[in-house]
Amino acid sequence: MITKPSLPAGNKIQRLRLFEFSLYAIVFVAALGIPFFLDIFANLGWKGVWYDWTRLLPFVLIFLANNYIFTPKLLFREKYLWYVLTCILSVIAVVFLSGFLWDIISPEMAAFEGVPPHYKMPPPSGMPPPFVAPKPPFAFAAGKPIYLYFHFGKAIIAFLMIGFNAGIKSFVRWSEEKISQAEKEKQHLSTELAYLKHQISPHFFMNTLNNIHALADIDVEEAKNAIIKLSHLMRYMLYESDTQEVLLIKEIHFIKSYIELMRLRYDEKNLTIETKYPDDTDIASVPSFLFLSFIENAFKHGVHPRNHSLITISFSVENGLLTFRIVNYSWNVSTQNETTGIGLENVRKRLDLIYKDNYTLDIQTLDNLYTVTLKIPVT
Repeated sequence: MITKPSLPAGNKIQRLRLFEFSLYAIVFVAALGIPFFLDIFANLGWKGVWYDWTRLLPFVLIFLANNYIFTPKLLFREKYLWYVLTCILSVIAVVFLSGFLWDIISPEMAAFEGVPPHYKMPPPSGMPPPFVAPKPPFAFAAGKPIYLYFHFGKAIIAFLMIGFNAGIKSFVRWSEEKISQAEKEKQHLSTELAYLKHQISPHFFMNTLNNIHALADIDVEEAKNAIIKLSHLMRYMLYESDTQEVLLIKEIHFIKSYIELMRLRYDEKNLTIETKYPDDTDIASVPSFLFLSFIENAFKHGVHPRNHSLITISFSVENGLLTFRIVNYSWNVSTQNETTGIGLENVRKRLDLIYKDNYTLDIQTLDNLYTVTLKIPVT
């Protein structure tokens, strides 16, 4: 099953942070555009825009404080009571500061906000200036009692801004932790798979060397050819050891070479090996060395030194499902079951790590006939 490569964890986290700051930038630009949407620029020019932007300064300060201090230092460290109290005190301070700034720097702006809508347009030439309505109760005129500098509407805006910022940062932090956890699990999976595959390699290597050692006493030239074949197999194992999946055609070539090595050890009259491979093997992808343990055990326990033996190996691909089946007559089923325990356990671990519950492995013994059927999804 060939899957589309995913982005590295670092790139995913960078994209998350870019998403976070893009949202903040959109809100900030929208806030800066308020004077233009409310005709402040049309009536008072850039001076009115500057006054309005200055009024936003306390809200920018509380946003920065919540973004870089309150949320990471209090909320994310589970100091919830301190976080709530800090936010409440900060909102109160910001609202009062905004009121003071409004009265100090912008009496003209306050007067503009008190003008009825039909008086905000410039008067025709020669007409007297428009009537200026009195300041509203919350115009923050000099000499008002301190409690009148508190505006509930601004407090609600400040709380909503803090909530928006805390919600975005919490979502980004949760996503980063999820990405980091997935990366750790991926690294753990790769490490465990490499460990399981390296457990298989020495076992296979020692068995093959024993075969060549036995062949050297019979035919030296054949032993040399076997060494060459073994070197090809070991090269494949070396280069594919870090690859979780390989094309099925490569794995079948590896199995064919292994079977040819095993044939050298036995008399053709004493052993029959039947194989069946699918036609389209250059499309499907499978875990490397997944079938080797089953084939090794079939040769180890399914070949009798004197009686005729039969081993059948078949692969078939249908409807996105690969079926691998190997059948051998086991001369001592109890011994085969005991010996294959470690190898079978490793295969099951690999299958669980790679496919979870999306595979079937069926092992049956009937009248000393040992049958292994493995089904895995492929594309």
